[in-house]
Amino acid sequence: MKKLVSIIAAFLMMAGMSFAQYNHSMAIDVAGEVNVPMSSLYHGATTGWATTARYEFNMGAGFTGMITSGYGSFGEDNNLTYHYVPVLVGAKLYFIGGWYGMLETGYHFFTIDNSNPAIGSTTKSEWGASVGTGVEIPLSESVGLDVSTKWQYNVDDLSYWNTRVGVMFYL
Repeated sequence: MKKLVSIIAAFLMMAGMSFAQYNHSMAIDVAGEVNVPMSSLYHGATTGWATTARYEFNMGAGFTGMITSGYGSFGEDNNLTYHYVPVLVGAKLYFIGGWYGMLETGYHFFTIDNSNPAIGSTTKSEWGASVGTGVEIPLSESVGLDVSTKWQYNVDDLSYWNTRVGVMFYL
């Protein structure tokens, strides 16, 4: 019980300190991403690339809300190419020095192209959730660098590991 109380106290202290470090109310983040396929997707795709845009807004006490969308694809393997559009909502909790933890959930709208014309392409939408960490580095009063990594779980074994580097424009 004593450990649990210590962990909760440390978490609340970090959340309180993080509030002082997050000093903008809104931001637009434009990023490039590298995605490494995992689970069953690993057997049907190669390393993927994406570009995304994210709107962030301050929710108080070190939390920010996020809305993210973009376009990505995984390279061809086994005659399959995966294209997707993520539509995600989530939150970040800022800790010391610009470090944060994040959670996201939402849908990925997939198109799976088969290079065999007799089979063609398939579309599907899959719910997913992710957990990750990152760091925000202010470059000026109106621009920052956002570097993060996360595990993106999607139903139907379409999961991947994501690394994202973005430029933030503080509003």
